[in-house]
Formats: sequence, C-alpha cells, structure tokens
Amino acid sequence: MKKNVIRSAALAMCLSIGLGACNADQMRLWFQMKGIDHTQMASTDVEWWAWASTQYWNAVIAEANKPKEAPKPAFVDKFAHVLSDAQLARLRQCESGGNYAAVSASGTYRGAYQFSRSTWNSVAKQHYPEWNGVDPAAAPPYVQDAMTRALWAQMGRKPWPHCGLKV
Repeated sequence: MKKNVIRSAALAMCLSIGLGACNADQMRLWFQMKGIDHTQMASTDVEWWAWASTQYWNAVIAEANKPKEAPKPAFVDKFAHVLSDAQLARLRQCESGGNYAAVSASGTYRGAYQFSRSTWNSVAKQHYPEWNGVDPAAAPPYVQDAMTRALWAQMGRKPWPHCGLKV
C-alpha cells in the first residue's frame, strides 16, 4: 500500500514539476529534495520513473514544437458547393494517391490534383491571384482543394478525363 502511494506521489510530482530527460541518479536526488524516501523503492522502479518522466516531457516538447496549421481563409469556401469533400478525396486519390506534394514523372503535373502550371496559373489569375505562380505541389492542401473546385466549376471533369469519372 505504502509503495503504491509513493509511486503515485512520485509520478504526480515528476509530471507536474517537469523533471525531464533525467537519469536514475537525478531521479533519486529529486526524490530526496522532495522528501520522498526512495530507498524503499526498487532500483528498477527509480529507473522507470526517470524513463517515464523523460518520455512524457519529450512528448510534451514535441507537441509544443509541432507546426500549427494556419486557419483556412474564408476565400476557400467560394466554390465549396461544387464538389463535396468526399468527391475531392476520390479525385485526389485517383490522381495522386492522395499526395498533395505529388509530381508526375515528367514534372509537368503537380500536386494532389495534378495541375499543369499553366492551368493552375489560369485558375489562380481568375479566382485566387495570390496563388498565381506558386508551384501547385507546394501549395497548402486547402488551396489545392479550392483551386480544384474552381476549375471544376469552370470545366467540369474535362481536365481529369479518367479520374473525373470517379467523382
């Protein structure tokens, strides 16, 4: 019973205070500083607490450093009625296997929906001028989706003669 109380207290303290990337000796020192009698714990328990604390804080740091996706601007909804998300997913899967960074073997067709640069720029000039001249494969997914919906609104499935049938 007492051992479980010590374990729970140790875990709570480690995680709340932020003891990260530590070894067993550092963990023992930390227990001692907090007035916890670590001598009643098995050496493997102390090593486990050091490992668990390190894993926890590595995960916290990784999450904090993860790039945040910018919110989708309202302009992308301009043609949202043209194709559903499910229809876009089918077209994208057929064209590029769902890969927004896809580039055809020749380099001519780019992005999830395999735009040529000239088609991309034509649609961009008309509807999203800030994306004119941008490589389709480098554009964020929401922009590629918006451009595809805009092109579909203009031309239907014609730009995608094979995959357009799957939509």
